[in-house]
Amino acid sequence: MSSESTIDIQHDAYQELYSQHHTTRREHQGTLIESLQHLNTDVQHALSKDKYEFENAKETYHQQYNILKRTFTHAASEHEAQSVLPLKQIYHRRKDLAEKVLELLNETTLEAAPVEMRTYWNGSIAVVYNPITGRAEWKQYWHGGIHGLCNPITGIIEWEQAFHTGVYGVFNPQLKTIEWKKNFNGGIHGVYNPWTGIVEWKSEFHAGVGGVYNPLTKQVEWKTCWHGGVVGYFDYETQNVKWTEKWRHGIALISWDTDANTYLTTASCGWYDND
Repeated sequence: MSSESTIDIQHDAYQELYSQHHTTRREHQGTLIESLQHLNTDVQHALSKDKYEFENAKETYHQQYNILKRTFTHAASEHEAQSVLPLKQIYHRRKDLAEKVLELLNETTLEAAPVEMRTYWNGSIAVVYNPITGRAEWKQYWHGGIHGLCNPITGIIEWEQAFHTGVYGVFNPQLKTIEWKKNFNGGIHGVYNPWTGIVEWKSEFHAGVGGVYNPLTKQVEWKTCWHGGVVGYFDYETQNVKWTEKWRHGIALISWDTDANTYLTTASCGWYDND
């Protein structure tokens, strides 16, 4: 089988897996990893072979024709067109495919993990899980706050953003509405406490705020990060809250909650350089 035909076969396999990745719910992304790993291995092996054949053909061409012959003789141009350029084209096509396959594998692996976190320098980043589509949506906002959540009553994802202002929203199941709050030049965070039936809030000047409900203590645990973002989640294996903070960065986190049997999301703004 020629190298060119194997590229077409591998590209078709990539397109199929790419389509499956974008139509498969987040909680089922793990089913695609094995196929992606096999494809990545096959493409990398073929890429090594293509590179060797291309470089070997190029070396032979340079040895057979010196720089003057390569510049002025038709035979040299004909040799290059027939023996070197086709291999170069195959190599670069495969290299481009290899980058796409690896990117898709990494993205799928991140989504299949129980916890995924992203950061955004000097701004805010937020993530929303859509239970209808089973997909997560990420948004960023520079020098300000942004947050979003899916309204379980309407099924619509709602977003709020504000310049130089922390913003956060929490769905209150008692009132069946989203509570939004903002904090100029600071961070703000809210957590619904199912034990008390109320949304608890905490704000801080020039600092990110994170809050997590602890089902063992039935209390909300809080943490702040001066001039940075901080997020946390309850780890059911270790039975405690795990925190992550990063200076000058907004942070967003999505984690699988085994108790709720769905994904939970949280975020913390991380811009505070306007003082």
